[in-house]
Amino acid sequence: MKFGVKSTLLMHHKTVHEGSKEYSCNNCEKKFGQKCTLILHQRTVHEGRRDYSCDKCEKKFTQKANLFYHQNSVHEGREDYSCDKCEKKFGARRTWILHQKTIHEGHQDYTCDKCAKKFGQKGHLLVHRIAIHEGRKDYACDRCEKKFGRKTTLLMHQKTVHEGRKDFACSYCEKKFAQKPSLFYHQKAVHEVRKD
Repeated sequence: MKFGVKSTLLMHHKTVHEGSKEYSCNNCEKKFGQKCTLILHQRTVHEGRRDYSCDKCEKKFTQKANLFYHQNSVHEGREDYSCDKCEKKFGARRTWILHQKTIHEGHQDYTCDKCAKKFGQKGHLLVHRIAIHEGRKDYACDRCEKKFGRKTTLLMHQKTVHEGRKDFACSYCEKKFAQKPSLFYHQKAVHEVRKD
């Protein structure tokens, strides 16, 4: 990594390599290595601020970089990063790195303190806590008013129940399924195919 100013290099060394965290949040006691990171934490976590809005849709972001990644990948369709192991494509480098760590290297650095279930991403842990341990169902279907704890579950419900989509076809008999696990189960049970 290159630094143009010596003070920036020293700050980097102090926070990254020495693990120095001098700045504490007075709301939750979380500690940070830089004052700007503490301020960002307070604004986004405790004040709920999302100062960066997408001009093409109504989505809001806590950081300018997140807005930039969103616009590139969602609205411009850019996928500049591709996985050499599974050919999946990504609009942001950090999403690609996270994919490598969690999917192909099996990193699960976030553990639920209530049930010890492990997750590869902090966001997945938070969704798990809200949906499973708090029993919250914040995502309501606008077609039948059924509620779900996860947005992905709501989207799957709408796709399979209301749209009747079956996007996963068996390559052996061409039977179609709404969900990938159902396809795998079918192939294992009917065609004796093992998933490696």
